[in-house]
Amino acid sequence: MDQQILNYVLLGALAMALLVAAFTDLKSRTIANKLNIAIAAGAPLYWWTSGLSLWPGVGYQLGIAAITLAVCALFFAIRQMGGGDVKLLTALALWFPPSNFIGLVLIMAMLGWVLTLAMGIWGVAHSRVVGAKPVRDTTLLIACTLVAANFASAVLGGPKLAIPQPLIDSLGSNPAMSILLAMLPIAILAVVTLASIRIIRRHEHQPRVPYGLAISMAGLWIVAGGLAAGMSGNPVG
Repeated sequence: MDQQILNYVLLGALAMALLVAAFTDLKSRTIANKLNIAIAAGAPLYWWTSGLSLWPGVGYQLGIAAITLAVCALFFAIRQMGGGDVKLLTALALWFPPSNFIGLVLIMAMLGWVLTLAMGIWGVAHSRVVGAKPVRDTTLLIACTLVAANFASAVLGGPKLAIPQPLIDSLGSNPAMSILLAMLPIAILAVVTLASIRIIRRHEHQPRVPYGLAISMAGLWIVAGGLAAGMSGNPVG
């Protein structure tokens, strides 16, 4: 089989594995060790089909995986990530070059943030806390989630609602307004995040951060980009 064709086949197999990981994480909140081992085991073959050199290519991939494992192990130690999530992200670190892997982590963070807020909506809507106002707080949390989704879409290059460009141009001539406009998204992001945390805690609900689903979706995003680049004649990976 031609190396380029095998490269596409491996990316397709990785996409299928990520779909399985997403499904099992949603269903049972676990990601099988066999699946993570299979993803990691496929990386050396992918290196070969991509023409990756032993050094620095393979060395970089192993280094990224080692750093990822160390950082995620800290999150696991403080109970912010599950063991399956740690293994999955470490296995994916073997597949993607540094620039793509940074993109994967960014996408994972954005998706995880929005998914966590979405899970918070469900928990608040079904709250049984005495004195709480689930209808009001659910509405507020939905608004926060929409703002978060808009921000995540903007960061990832998708559709977004933003300040009209003519207004930005007219205000940009004033140095003070330019600084204010630059700080506005950060301020909105901080307010939305803090408000969401307060609303969720008010109802004594602690949503599990869906890292497995977010990692899988982020991986699929990067894989789709790689396949599209390959089909357009650009190198894959």
